[in-house]
Amino acid sequence: MVEGHSWEEGNREGISRRRFTLGMLLASLAGAFGSLFALLKVLAPEKKGGGYATTIQPGDVLVNAQGVTAGAPVMASSMKVGDAVLAYPLGKSSNPANLVQLIRLDERAFKPPTDIQLTDKGFAAYSAICTHLGCTVSWATNAESPDASFTECHCHNSIFNPAQGAKVMGGPAPIPLSQIGVKVKQDGTLAFTSDFNGPIGPQV
Repeated sequence: MVEGHSWEEGNREGISRRRFTLGMLLASLAGAFGSLFALLKVLAPEKKGGGYATTIQPGDVLVNAQGVTAGAPVMASSMKVGDAVLAYPLGKSSNPANLVQLIRLDERAFKPPTDIQLTDKGFAAYSAICTHLGCTVSWATNAESPDASFTECHCHNSIFNPAQGAKVMGGPAPIPLSQIGVKVKQDGTLAFTSDFNGPIGPQV
């Protein structure tokens, strides 16, 4: 009886140790996955409908994103019909989702599905993040017909028509670039007037 009792007692102790060890292992794995998830959440941009979440607010002033004027407000007088620049909202360049392409066309050039209410004096702005895989778009100037200039993505040759709501003209991009409202202020700078009218960033 004593020996049997000792065997049962030892067996229970062995099971308890295994359960304790298994519990510690599972807790360690859960902690590791939790830490990894937290790290990925910090490193990855916040998603919004498949795209990136911006921090643009109505009233934010547009500043140049490139060149010798980087960080300086975009002046309406510095852009002629057929021109385009990459711009950020002032003080918010650290979020790549805030990057826009500001263009200037003849006001009569805009056709549906462009939201005319989001344009001003021929200026319109669209997300500068391609809706295919997230590359930054660029501007292709048509010197002979400035209003026929277009937006393109050199990564996979997607083409967008800014005069018609940045609709896809070619390439693998699944949806147009989202438009955002802009307005020319009295001092000649430009400011945002709305949020984007659709999702931004990769949609595949």
